[in-house]
Amino acid sequence: MKKENNYVQLASANSEAIREYNERILSALTLIGGILAMLPLLAAPFSDTKIDAIPAYLLVAAFFFTLFLIFKISYMKKYTLGGLYICFSIAFLLAIYLSVIHSPDMRATVLLGAFCIMPLCFIDRPARMNLFAAFWLIVHTILAFYLKPLYALDDTINCLIFAILGCYIGNIIVWVRLEGYEAHRLLIIEKETDVLTGLFNRRKLFETLAVLETTRAEKPSGILMIDIDYFKEYNDTYGHAAGDKCLNHLGQVFSKFSREYRLYFYRYGGEEFVAMAYGYDQEELLSIAKSLRTTVESTDMDGHHTTISIGVAYCGQEKVRNYERIIDRADKAVYASKHAGRNKVISS
Repeated sequence: MKKENNYVQLASANSEAIREYNERILSALTLIGGILAMLPLLAAPFSDTKIDAIPAYLLVAAFFFTLFLIFKISYMKKYTLGGLYICFSIAFLLAIYLSVIHSPDMRATVLLGAFCIMPLCFIDRPARMNLFAAFWLIVHTILAFYLKPLYALDDTINCLIFAILGCYIGNIIVWVRLEGYEAHRLLIIEKETDVLTGLFNRRKLFETLAVLETTRAEKPSGILMIDIDYFKEYNDTYGHAAGDKCLNHLGQVFSKFSREYRLYFYRYGGEEFVAMAYGYDQEELLSIAKSLRTTVESTDMDGHHTTISIGVAYCGQEKVRNYERIIDRADKAVYASKHAGRNKVISS
Protein backbone atom coordinates (compact mmCIF):
# COMPACT_ATOMS: atom_id res chain seq x y z
CA MET A 1 0.00 0.00 0.00
CA LYS A 2 2.83 2.38 0.86
CA LYS A 3 4.53 1.73 -2.48
CA GLU A 4 1.22 2.28 -4.28
CA ASN A 5 0.79 5.63 -2.47
CA ASN A 6 4.34 6.58 -3.42
CA TYR A 7 3.56 5.75 -7.04
CA VAL A 8 0.42 7.90 -6.98
CA GLN A 9 2.34 10.84 -5.50
CA LEU A 10 5.23 10.59 -7.98
CA ALA A 11 2.93 10.01 -10.95
CA SER A 12 0.72 12.96 -10.00
CA ALA A 13 3.69 15.31 -9.59
CA ASN A 14 5.17 14.21 -12.94
CA SER A 15 1.95 13.57 -14.88
CA GLU A 16 2.95 15.81 -17.79
CA ALA A 17 6.28 14.05 -18.33
CA ILE A 18 4.59 10.62 -18.08
CA ARG A 19 1.89 11.66 -20.54
CA GLU A 20 4.43 12.90 -23.08
CA TYR A 21 6.48 9.71 -22.73
CA ASN A 22 3.46 7.43 -23.16
CA GLU A 23 2.31 9.44 -26.18
CA ARG A 24 5.69 8.97 -27.86
CA ILE A 25 5.66 5.25 -27.07
CA LEU A 26 2.12 4.76 -28.39
CA SER A 27 2.93 6.61 -31.61
CA ALA A 28 6.10 4.55 -32.14
CA LEU A 29 4.50 1.21 -31.22
CA THR A 30 1.49 1.61 -33.50
CA LEU A 31 3.58 2.75 -36.45
CA ILE A 32 6.37 0.19 -36.02
CA GLY A 33 3.85 -2.51 -35.07
CA GLY A 34 1.93 -1.92 -38.30
CA ILE A 35 5.12 -2.11 -40.36
CA LEU A 36 6.35 -5.26 -38.58
CA ALA A 37 2.97 -6.93 -39.07
CA MET A 38 3.43 -6.43 -42.82
CA LEU A 39 6.95 -7.92 -42.95
CA PRO A 40 5.89 -11.60 -42.65
CA LEU A 41 3.91 -11.09 -45.88
CA LEU A 42 7.24 -10.91 -47.71
CA ALA A 43 7.87 -14.53 -46.74
CA ALA A 44 4.43 -15.70 -47.91
CA PRO A 45 5.59 -16.69 -51.44
CA PHE A 46 8.19 -19.00 -49.89
CA SER A 47 6.16 -20.47 -47.01
CA ASP A 48 2.80 -22.22 -47.03
CA THR A 49 2.31 -21.55 -43.32
CA LYS A 50 2.70 -17.77 -43.82
CA ILE A 51 0.03 -17.78 -46.53
CA ASP A 52 -2.52 -19.10 -44.02
CA ALA A 53 -1.67 -16.29 -41.59
CA ILE A 54 -1.91 -13.45 -44.15
CA PRO A 55 -5.45 -12.37 -43.08
CA ALA A 56 -4.36 -12.16 -39.43
CA TYR A 57 -1.25 -10.12 -40.23
CA LEU A 58 -3.23 -7.75 -42.49
CA LEU A 59 -5.91 -7.27 -39.85
CA VAL A 60 -3.33 -6.52 -37.15
CA ALA A 61 -1.47 -4.10 -39.42
CA ALA A 62 -4.76 -2.33 -40.20
CA PHE A 63 -5.55 -2.05 -36.48
CA PHE A 64 -2.11 -0.62 -35.68
CA PHE A 65 -2.17 1.95 -38.48
CA THR A 66 -5.72 2.95 -37.49
CA LEU A 67 -4.63 3.44 -33.88
CA PHE A 68 -1.67 5.48 -35.08
CA LEU A 69 -3.99 7.87 -36.94
CA ILE A 70 -6.64 8.00 -34.20
CA PHE A 71 -4.17 8.98 -31.51
CA LYS A 72 -2.77 11.79 -33.64
CA ILE A 73 -6.06 13.57 -32.95
CA SER A 74 -5.60 16.04 -30.07
CA TYR A 75 -8.85 15.02 -28.36
CA MET A 76 -7.73 11.38 -28.19
CA LYS A 77 -4.43 12.09 -26.44
CA LYS A 78 -6.12 11.97 -23.04
CA TYR A 79 -6.85 8.29 -23.72
CA THR A 80 -3.22 7.42 -24.48
CA LEU A 81 -2.94 4.88 -21.68
CA GLY A 82 -6.03 3.06 -22.93
CA GLY A 83 -4.54 3.13 -26.43
CA LEU A 84 -1.39 1.43 -25.14
CA TYR A 85 -3.37 -1.38 -23.54
CA ILE A 86 -5.40 -1.79 -26.74
CA CYS A 87 -2.16 -1.90 -28.74
CA PHE A 88 -0.70 -4.67 -26.58
CA SER A 89 -4.02 -6.52 -26.49
CA ILE A 90 -3.86 -6.73 -30.29
CA ALA A 91 -0.26 -7.96 -30.05
CA PHE A 92 -1.23 -10.63 -27.50
CA LEU A 93 -4.21 -11.72 -29.61
CA LEU A 94 -1.96 -12.15 -32.64
CA ALA A 95 0.63 -14.05 -30.61
CA ILE A 96 -2.01 -16.34 -29.09
CA TYR A 97 -3.56 -16.94 -32.51
CA LEU A 98 -0.17 -17.94 -33.92
CA SER A 99 0.52 -20.15 -30.92
CA VAL A 100 -2.69 -22.12 -30.45
CA ILE A 101 -4.58 -21.86 -33.75
CA HIS A 102 -2.18 -21.25 -36.61
CA SER A 103 0.72 -23.42 -35.34
CA PRO A 104 -0.62 -25.75 -32.62
CA ASP A 105 2.16 -28.23 -33.37
CA MET A 106 4.87 -25.70 -32.44
CA ARG A 107 5.92 -24.07 -29.21
CA ALA A 108 4.97 -20.43 -28.60
CA THR A 109 7.69 -17.96 -29.61
CA VAL A 110 6.15 -14.58 -30.49
CA LEU A 111 4.14 -14.70 -27.26
CA LEU A 112 7.33 -14.89 -25.18
CA GLY A 113 8.50 -11.63 -26.74
CA ALA A 114 5.15 -9.96 -25.99
CA PHE A 115 5.40 -10.90 -22.30
CA CYS A 116 8.92 -9.50 -22.13
CA ILE A 117 8.38 -6.29 -24.10
CA MET A 118 5.02 -5.09 -22.73
CA PRO A 119 6.12 -4.24 -19.15
CA LEU A 120 9.21 -2.41 -20.44
CA CYS A 121 7.49 -0.08 -22.87
CA PHE A 122 5.29 2.40 -21.02
CA ILE A 123 4.55 3.89 -17.61
CA ASP A 124 1.51 2.91 -15.57
CA ARG A 125 0.80 1.50 -12.15
CA PRO A 126 2.96 -1.64 -11.82
CA ALA A 127 0.08 -3.59 -10.27
CA ARG A 128 -2.16 -2.88 -13.27
CA MET A 129 0.55 -3.82 -15.75
CA ASN A 130 1.16 -7.08 -13.85
CA LEU A 131 -2.54 -7.92 -13.86
CA PHE A 132 -2.69 -7.22 -17.59
CA ALA A 133 0.16 -9.66 -18.23
CA ALA A 134 -1.42 -12.23 -15.90
CA PHE A 135 -4.75 -11.98 -17.76
CA TRP A 136 -3.17 -12.83 -21.13
CA LEU A 137 -1.08 -15.59 -19.53
CA ILE A 138 -4.27 -17.19 -18.18
CA VAL A 139 -6.08 -16.78 -21.52
CA HIS A 140 -3.23 -18.43 -23.42
CA THR A 141 -2.82 -21.22 -20.87
CA ILE A 142 -6.51 -22.17 -21.01
CA LEU A 143 -6.55 -22.14 -24.83
CA ALA A 144 -3.26 -24.03 -25.02
CA PHE A 145 -4.46 -26.91 -22.81
CA TYR A 146 -7.64 -27.08 -24.86
CA LEU A 147 -6.26 -26.63 -28.41
CA LYS A 148 -2.61 -27.77 -28.24
CA PRO A 149 -2.29 -30.14 -25.26
CA LEU A 150 1.00 -31.59 -26.55
CA TYR A 151 2.93 -28.39 -25.90
CA ALA A 152 0.59 -26.73 -23.39
CA LEU A 153 2.73 -27.41 -20.32
CA ASP A 154 5.94 -26.31 -22.03
CA ASP A 155 4.27 -23.13 -23.28
CA THR A 156 2.78 -22.37 -19.87
CA ILE A 157 6.14 -22.74 -18.11
CA ASN A 158 8.00 -20.69 -20.73
CA CYS A 159 5.37 -17.94 -20.81
CA LEU A 160 5.25 -17.80 -17.01
CA ILE A 161 9.02 -17.40 -16.83
CA PHE A 162 9.09 -14.63 -19.43
CA ALA A 163 6.05 -12.88 -17.90
CA ILE A 164 7.64 -12.88 -14.44
CA LEU A 165 10.97 -11.70 -15.84
CA GLY A 166 9.34 -8.98 -17.96
CA CYS A 167 7.12 -7.72 -15.13
CA TYR A 168 9.94 -7.76 -12.59
CA ILE A 169 12.34 -5.77 -14.78
CA GLY A 170 9.47 -3.62 -16.09
CA ASN A 171 8.41 -2.65 -12.56
CA ILE A 172 11.98 -1.63 -11.74
CA ILE A 173 12.20 0.44 -14.92
CA VAL A 174 8.90 2.19 -14.13
CA TRP A 175 10.30 3.28 -10.75
CA VAL A 176 13.64 4.32 -12.28
CA ARG A 177 11.81 6.49 -14.82
CA LEU A 178 9.56 8.02 -12.17
CA GLU A 179 12.48 8.80 -9.87
CA GLY A 180 14.35 10.30 -12.83
CA TYR A 181 11.38 12.54 -13.67
CA GLU A 182 11.06 13.55 -10.03
CA ALA A 183 14.76 14.43 -9.76
CA HIS A 184 14.49 16.50 -12.94
CA ARG A 185 11.35 18.24 -11.67
CA LEU A 186 12.97 19.12 -8.33
CA LEU A 187 16.07 20.39 -10.13
CA ILE A 188 13.94 22.69 -12.28
CA ILE A 189 12.07 23.93 -9.20
CA GLU A 190 15.37 24.63 -7.46
CA LYS A 191 16.66 26.48 -10.51
CA GLU A 192 13.50 28.54 -11.04
CA THR A 193 12.26 29.16 -7.49
CA ASP A 194 13.18 31.81 -4.96
CA VAL A 195 13.96 30.09 -1.65
CA LEU A 196 12.45 32.67 0.70
CA THR A 197 9.15 33.28 -1.06
CA GLY A 198 8.55 30.07 -3.00
CA LEU A 199 7.81 32.20 -6.08
CA PHE A 200 9.56 32.16 -9.44
CA ASN A 201 12.95 33.88 -9.34
CA ARG A 202 14.52 36.54 -11.56
CA ARG A 203 16.16 33.92 -13.77
CA LYS A 204 12.77 32.37 -14.52
CA LEU A 205 11.39 35.84 -15.27
CA PHE A 206 13.95 36.49 -17.98
CA GLU A 207 13.44 33.01 -19.42
CA THR A 208 9.72 33.86 -19.62
CA LEU A 209 10.47 37.18 -21.29
CA ALA A 210 12.56 35.37 -23.90
CA VAL A 211 9.70 32.96 -24.58
CA LEU A 212 7.29 35.90 -24.99
CA GLU A 213 9.33 37.09 -27.95
CA THR A 214 8.25 33.97 -29.90
CA THR A 215 5.14 34.30 -32.02
CA ARG A 216 3.29 31.31 -30.55
CA ALA A 217 3.59 32.29 -26.88
CA GLU A 218 0.49 33.59 -25.12
CA LYS A 219 1.04 37.25 -24.34
CA PRO A 220 0.25 38.84 -20.96
CA SER A 221 -2.41 41.54 -20.85
CA GLY A 222 -0.52 43.44 -18.19
CA ILE A 223 2.38 43.49 -15.76
CA LEU A 224 2.42 44.50 -12.09
CA MET A 225 5.50 45.79 -10.32
CA ILE A 226 5.22 45.40 -6.55
CA ASP A 227 7.46 47.00 -3.93
CA ILE A 228 7.29 46.42 -0.17
CA ASP A 229 6.93 49.74 1.63
CA TYR A 230 9.64 50.68 4.14
CA PHE A 231 11.18 47.20 3.96
CA LYS A 232 14.64 48.43 4.98
CA GLU A 233 13.14 50.06 8.07
CA TYR A 234 11.19 46.84 8.76
CA ASN A 235 14.47 44.87 8.66
CA ASP A 236 16.25 47.40 10.85
CA THR A 237 13.41 47.46 13.40
CA TYR A 238 12.52 43.76 13.68
CA GLY A 239 15.69 42.11 12.39
CA HIS A 240 16.58 40.21 9.24
CA ALA A 241 14.91 37.02 10.47
CA ALA A 242 11.63 38.92 10.70
CA GLY A 243 12.32 40.37 7.26
CA ASP A 244 12.74 36.87 5.85
CA LYS A 245 9.46 35.80 7.48
CA CYS A 246 7.79 38.86 5.95
CA LEU A 247 8.97 37.79 2.50
CA ASN A 248 7.75 34.27 3.18
CA HIS A 249 4.29 35.50 4.22
CA LEU A 250 4.08 37.67 1.12
CA GLY A 251 5.06 34.70 -1.00
CA GLN A 252 2.12 32.78 0.46
CA VAL A 253 -0.27 35.65 -0.27
CA PHE A 254 0.99 35.96 -3.84
CA SER A 255 0.78 32.19 -4.34
CA LYS A 256 -2.85 32.26 -3.25
CA PHE A 257 -3.57 34.96 -5.82
CA SER A 258 -1.84 32.81 -8.45
CA ARG A 259 -4.32 30.04 -7.72
CA GLU A 260 -7.32 32.38 -7.85
CA TYR A 261 -6.28 34.53 -10.81
CA ARG A 262 -4.11 34.12 -13.88
CA LEU A 263 -1.20 35.88 -12.23
CA TYR A 264 2.37 34.60 -12.21
CA PHE A 265 4.64 36.14 -9.59
CA TYR A 266 8.41 36.52 -9.78
CA ARG A 267 10.80 37.89 -7.19
CA TYR A 268 12.58 40.62 -9.08
CA GLY A 269 15.13 41.38 -6.39
CA GLY A 270 15.23 42.47 -2.75
CA GLU A 271 11.73 43.68 -1.89
CA GLU A 272 10.55 43.99 -5.50
CA PHE A 273 8.26 41.56 -7.31
CA VAL A 274 6.86 41.30 -10.82
CA ALA A 275 3.51 39.72 -11.67
CA MET A 276 2.38 38.86 -15.18
CA ALA A 277 -1.37 38.83 -15.75
CA TYR A 278 -3.17 37.02 -18.55
CA GLY A 279 -6.64 37.56 -19.99
CA TYR A 280 -7.75 40.69 -18.11
CA ASP A 281 -8.84 44.10 -19.34
CA GLN A 282 -7.50 47.26 -17.72
CA GLU A 283 -10.30 47.67 -15.17
CA GLU A 284 -10.11 44.02 -14.10
CA LEU A 285 -6.34 44.28 -13.74
CA LEU A 286 -6.63 47.39 -11.54
CA SER A 287 -9.30 45.69 -9.44
CA ILE A 288 -7.06 42.64 -8.89
CA ALA A 289 -4.10 44.88 -7.98
CA LYS A 290 -6.23 46.79 -5.43
CA SER A 291 -7.44 43.52 -3.95
CA LEU A 292 -3.83 42.35 -3.65
CA ARG A 293 -2.85 45.58 -1.91
CA THR A 294 -5.66 45.35 0.68
CA THR A 295 -4.99 41.65 1.28
CA VAL A 296 -1.32 42.30 2.06
CA GLU A 297 -2.24 45.24 4.30
CA SER A 298 -4.55 43.03 6.39
CA THR A 299 -2.19 40.04 6.58
CA ASP A 300 -0.78 39.29 10.03
CA MET A 301 2.95 38.59 9.80
CA ASP A 302 3.76 37.21 13.24
CA GLY A 303 2.18 40.22 14.91
CA HIS A 304 3.47 42.73 12.35
CA HIS A 305 1.93 44.32 9.28
CA THR A 306 3.34 45.81 6.13
CA THR A 307 2.04 47.41 2.95
CA ILE A 308 2.95 47.34 -0.71
CA SER A 309 2.98 49.84 -3.55
CA ILE A 310 1.87 48.52 -6.93
CA GLY A 311 2.53 49.85 -10.41
CA VAL A 312 0.26 48.52 -13.16
CA ALA A 313 1.27 48.55 -16.82
CA TYR A 314 -1.59 47.43 -19.05
CA CYS A 315 -0.59 46.32 -22.54
CA GLY A 316 -3.73 44.54 -23.73
CA GLN A 317 -3.60 44.01 -27.49
CA GLU A 318 -0.42 46.05 -27.99
CA LYS A 319 2.16 44.60 -30.34
CA VAL A 320 4.94 44.31 -27.79
CA ARG A 321 8.36 43.20 -28.96
CA ASN A 322 10.22 43.76 -25.71
CA TYR A 323 8.33 43.19 -22.48
CA GLU A 324 11.16 44.67 -20.44
CA ARG A 325 9.78 48.03 -21.57
CA ILE A 326 6.42 47.09 -20.05
CA ILE A 327 8.23 46.21 -16.81
CA ASP A 328 9.91 49.63 -16.93
CA ARG A 329 6.49 51.26 -17.27
CA ALA A 330 5.22 49.33 -14.26
CA ASP A 331 8.41 50.27 -12.36
CA LYS A 332 7.82 53.97 -13.02
CA ALA A 333 4.25 53.57 -11.80
CA VAL A 334 5.60 52.07 -8.55
CA TYR A 335 7.80 55.12 -8.03
CA ALA A 336 4.76 57.31 -8.63
CA SER A 337 2.92 55.30 -5.97
CA LYS A 338 5.82 55.82 -3.56
CA HIS A 339 5.81 59.58 -4.15
CA ALA A 340 2.05 59.64 -3.69
CA GLY A 341 2.37 58.29 -0.15
CA ARG A 342 2.87 54.50 -0.62
CA ASN A 343 0.33 51.71 -0.13
CA LYS A 344 -1.33 52.68 -3.39
CA VAL A 345 -2.03 51.24 -6.86
CA ILE A 346 -1.11 53.46 -9.80
CA SER A 347 -1.49 52.60 -13.48
CA SER A 348 0.87 53.83 -16.16
